[in-house]
Amino acid sequence: MPNPSSFPPVYDDEAQKASENLRRALPLLNKHKTPVNPVNYAVWYEYVSGDNQELANVIDNRLSKNQPITAEVTQSLYEKYVLMGMPERLEKTNTGLKIVVDNTLVNITKAESTTDNMLINLSDSQKALESCNSTEELKDLIGTIISNTQIMAESGNELKQELVHSSQEISDLKKELEVVKKLAETDALTGLLNRGTFNNELTDLCRQTAVEAALVMFDLDHFKKINDTFGHLLGDKVIQFFASLLQKHAGDEHLAIRYGGEEMAMIMLDISQREALKIADAIRSSFANSRLKKKGSEDSIGQVTVSVGLTMLRSTDTPQELIERADAALYLSKQNGRNRISVR
Repeated sequence: MPNPSSFPPVYDDEAQKASENLRRALPLLNKHKTPVNPVNYAVWYEYVSGDNQELANVIDNRLSKNQPITAEVTQSLYEKYVLMGMPERLEKTNTGLKIVVDNTLVNITKAESTTDNMLINLSDSQKALESCNSTEELKDLIGTIISNTQIMAESGNELKQELVHSSQEISDLKKELEVVKKLAETDALTGLLNRGTFNNELTDLCRQTAVEAALVMFDLDHFKKINDTFGHLLGDKVIQFFASLLQKHAGDEHLAIRYGGEEMAMIMLDISQREALKIADAIRSSFANSRLKKKGSEDSIGQVTVSVGLTMLRSTDTPQELIERADAALYLSKQNGRNRISVR
């Protein structure tokens, strides 16, 4: 499935699903008279896949108002909802850093030039002192030395103030880079780690030896029915609610991830299978017992459940093998009636 919530976006649809998305996307490209280029295709591909809900909501809103979706519109949607505005933010931060560095170098060069001139003047004053023959000459020389010393002190203070200012600007830019990094690692809708970060963490995990860890996959049951019955906005709220349960039980010890669409995952570290099952079942049970309500109403949308697949890390595992076992366990839960946990 496409993962629009990572930067850069990750696509790992199977051939059949990718072909189906192609079949559905091409008529939309033709209908809206947009060229079949990578940007336009990516926008409509993610729209028909149903996994980039924020993008889908914006497009659906424009369509409901009969607003055109031109190449200019899709370019904007691509930058905001596929690339998440990252190139622009990175460019802005890099430009800011370059300006700060350039200004700092200019100020240092200016201070060095002032210091060099003053040192030359002080050297000349020293020679003049050695040949001084009158009180008046001595007074003039002392005045010159004092004046040069003041100029050096002022230059030093100016440089200090500029460096303090530059230091603050660098600190602000560092914070912005940290925000950008966090946004690149997290899912926009849920705040969980995104698929790209999941791939990196799983790769690092499989490189370790003698570590107990579990991979747990969660898939909300009959989620398409929720979207079709109550709308995508409420569907988003359901995803966010489940994500909050996942984050609560993950705490600081484990990693909670939005794998894609209504599918999420947890990487549980330093944990036995028994403990992992206990946490996973607590999440499943808590979600099943929740009674989510329609917005602005006391009416419940009915029971919403989640199917769970769990597998323990093996010393010879590759990331793909670990995912495949967890997926197989999840599929078993779906086959056996949903709202349950299976282990492989």
